[in-house]
Amino acid sequence: MRLNQNQKELCGRINYSFANVSLLEQALVHSSLKSRGHMNNQRMEFLGDRILGFVISDYLFKNHPNWREGILALNLNLLVSKEACAEIAEKISLGKSLIMGKGASTYGGRTNKSILADAIEAVIAAIYLDSNIGEVRKVILKLWCVKLTDLSEVELHPITILQQWVLARSMSLPQYIDIRRDGPSHDSIFHVEVRLENGLSAIGKEKSKQGARQIAAKNLLSQIEEKL
Repeated sequence: MRLNQNQKELCGRINYSFANVSLLEQALVHSSLKSRGHMNNQRMEFLGDRILGFVISDYLFKNHPNWREGILALNLNLLVSKEACAEIAEKISLGKSLIMGKGASTYGGRTNKSILADAIEAVIAAIYLDSNIGEVRKVILKLWCVKLTDLSEVELHPITILQQWVLARSMSLPQYIDIRRDGPSHDSIFHVEVRLENGLSAIGKEKSKQGARQIAAKNLLSQIEEKL
């Protein structure tokens, strides 16, 4: 099997040469190409997402030893967001190499940010499967180089971090619901639940509504980190 010109140019832009070029081809196949059945890039996108998260987390942890967990989490979320991945994909003109159905291609599939973000993650998985974690780390850190030098050292409140996390994934803003208020008016404990459209939720309780919201957001962020 041979790479076409677009695919060769893509390999040049990411500075990686595939031993097994079929891995790259599968990473480039969008689900709209029905003739390939299940042989599209969705499984690779799943793996690539986790590899990207690990490599960026490892980089942040080792290169910013004084950052607290909140700052690390904020920057990780921004660096691996769909917007960030799509931006990297656009920079290497990944859309030109995608293999997709005629309809998807005609109606903007090659510039669709969600499709591009998934595709760059699939390419990351293909590189890993073709080589090892060391090689894919080199590619990721080179592609993300500019973004890794423009990081925020400001630790934001959990509510702000959670809001940025959902917006980075094109989700609706978190909903905060006042559940109940316990105790006398001069010493009340407020119970607040935060919910996301994906079904995740958490509860916080504190002596003020704002405090309860902060704790609820913090608890939900902890859930999200456990699932990553």
